Amino acid sequence: MADEMELGGYPTETRILIALKRSDGMTLQQIADQIGVSKMAVLKHIQALENRHLIERRITKGDMGRPFYRFYLLRGSSEAFGSSSGGVLADLIEFLVATGNRDLILKFLNKRYTEIAETYRIAIGSARDDERVERLVKLRYEENYVPEIKKVGNGKYELLEYNCPIFTISRRFGEACALECHLFESVLGMNVTSSHTQVNGHGTCRFLIEKKEADL
Repeated sequence: MADEMELGGYPTETRILIALKRSDGMTLQQIADQIGVSKMAVLKHIQALENRHLIERRITKGDMGRPFYRFYLLRGSSEAFGSSSGGVLADLIEFLVATGNRDLILKFLNKRYTEIAETYRIAIGSARDDERVERLVKLRYEENYVPEIKKVGNGKYELLEYNCPIFTISRRFGEACALECHLFESVLGMNVTSSHTQVNGHGTCRFLIEKKEADL
């Protein structure tokens, strides 16, 4: 297993968004250098992302010379890579909560994760060690979570997800984030903890995956 999943396979706009999620603002040249394309190509995609209200440019004064632009990911862009959630879903959630049906949403979430876990178990099969994690990441990629995996030690992995397709639900129901950890633990047979989430204002959802002591 490679120590880090290559992000070069993602579309250019996705790689720009990932770069900005990792930073506190970047210049056009910095973005171009990081993702390996020309400044003109980056500018074209930047303009498209600005039109979608996913990023913004701000004038920065340098120590010397003319002011320059830095680009920032907008706060409301947690679903920038596309999502199954949307305004209608948000309205539905608020309606169910307001009408005293919060428990119904929790039942739905638990049922959903039970079904997903079964699908994941079939896909992961009897794979062992690194291959189990690799297959999980592939599943998350196919579901548009925009994952990145790093091996950070013996039997230890860091999983970063740059998109949250369930953001609309998660920001109203924190239980959804806890269910994600439980899902990973149940299908991997490993210990999984979440250090931060996009719902809490971070640029990524970060999971630490570690083999159980008995398996080392």
